[in-house]
Amino acid sequence: MSISSLRWRAASASIAAGAAAAAVLALTVPAGAVTGTAEISPEEAGYTATGAQFQTITATVFLRMENQYAGEVANIENSVQLWSAGLVVTLGVTANTIGGGWVTFATIYDRSTHAVIASNPNAVFCTADEDCSAGPYSFFEGYPLTLKISYSTASGQLSMSELSSEGSSFTASYTATGQSFTQARAGTEFGSSPWDNSYSYTPPAQPVKAAAYTSVALTSYSGHTATLWSWWTHHKLEANTEQQSSSDWVAVPNDLSNGGASFSTYLVPQSAQSPSQPAAP
Repeated sequence: MSISSLRWRAASASIAAGAAAAAVLALTVPAGAVTGTAEISPEEAGYTATGAQFQTITATVFLRMENQYAGEVANIENSVQLWSAGLVVTLGVTANTIGGGWVTFATIYDRSTHAVIASNPNAVFCTADEDCSAGPYSFFEGYPLTLKISYSTASGQLSMSELSSEGSSFTASYTATGQSFTQARAGTEFGSSPWDNSYSYTPPAQPVKAAAYTSVALTSYSGHTATLWSWWTHHKLEANTEQQSSSDWVAVPNDLSNGGASFSTYLVPQSAQSPSQPAAP
């Protein structure tokens, strides 16, 4: 069996275990769950967790047809992220809304300078029949995709994987020793980086669902695994470019459900553009 095949099998087993754990954890809502104030992002709508050191983040997102958003944005992404004082690790899929599918990406940024340190490091893409190559490639819309970033404090190894329910997968890896990841994110993005607000957005007439996330699970450095709803603090991330005023809302998440394991993101319509933060549908 080839190394690529082994990587694919390992990614499949790891993601399946993470999803199963999230499903069990979501059955009960911890009494000590902490909700923080909403935070503004220039280009991402979703959730962020703070107040702990995060070793792993896992989430499943359904890949919708990207061209349905062509009237609002030029590009759309779905990702999970880990943030330390020095690095931002992003893993997900990006799509041009004129078509072309959801393209895999794994990018490590310098948090201070915003420079790309590594793009798709040690990447391998495998089709459902285990035909593997260096990628990145595209996943089919219409299937759930499970994303996972895991960090080994002992070795400094960042392991990143994506697995579609139709069987294809993407893996990447990078070594970054001595990191303390104190923020974990999952959500929908519209810019070219976590700090980009230069993209154009045309509000729809009505709220439009951008993505649906399920099976969100986090593991702390101490080994505690739970959904977003736990003793660590979770915050809504609301996307606002602030290009012209504070009324430039792009997208927001709805409230967490399924014990903190699920949420959806929505494009903000014209009727909700105001200086106050819009309520999600």
